[in-house]
Amino acid sequence: MDSWQNPNEDARGVDIGQIRELLRMSVAERVRQMVHAANVLMTMQENVRRFGEKQLR
Repeated sequence: MDSWQNPNEDARGVDIGQIRELLRMSVAERVRQMVHAANVLMTMQENVRRFGEKQLR
């Protein structure tokens, strides 16, 4: 087994570096980031839906 451990992961493999990064942000910054991520996801979902419709034609 590999003895190297990522210093940004806890024993469960959770990336605590990402958690720390988010906690350094203000609430408003976290909300903006969350809204941006949600918008990207919705755009991706819409593109997949459109692509699927084109394939059915």
